[in-house]
Amino acid sequence: MVREESSGNSKYLKADLLDVIEIPEEGVAVMLFTTEEWEDRVLPIRIDVTASFSIKKALGLVTFHRPLTHDLLVDLINRLDVTIEKVTIDAMIDGVYLATIFVKDNRTNETFQLDARPSDATAIAVRLGAPIYVAEHLVAYTEPLENYRELRARYGFSFNKNL
Repeated sequence: MVREESSGNSKYLKADLLDVIEIPEEGVAVMLFTTEEWEDRVLPIRIDVTASFSIKKALGLVTFHRPLTHDLLVDLINRLDVTIEKVTIDAMIDGVYLATIFVKDNRTNETFQLDARPSDATAIAVRLGAPIYVAEHLVAYTEPLENYRELRARYGFSFNKNL
């Protein structure tokens, strides 16, 4: 299995979405990403609660009677015959994480990139089964997984039984 990719001067590690934890009193959620290389550390990315609902819907953990925005985007992606090849979480600038969605137009074989919020990129990647990569240098922003076991215990269900 390919664990690393490179883009420009940056090296990327294959990431797994470990969990999405909602923190009700703060009105936010946090996505936790991990890689094999980081062992017991996770990259926490704070997102808005509506994005966490969308990601949880993509994982089959919640249901909604109507399509969410990311569901509509995936329908559009499929109808336009494009493929999401991968998503990358590239950097943090001024406390804001940056992500890129790599798209291939299957009709013309043209590839292009879209700037995105990590939460939107993740919601789309999870729906389509696209791989997610994180820039290797983001290890500087990782935290011990143990920090989030307490949060998860306080707020209930986790889709990842290892957390």
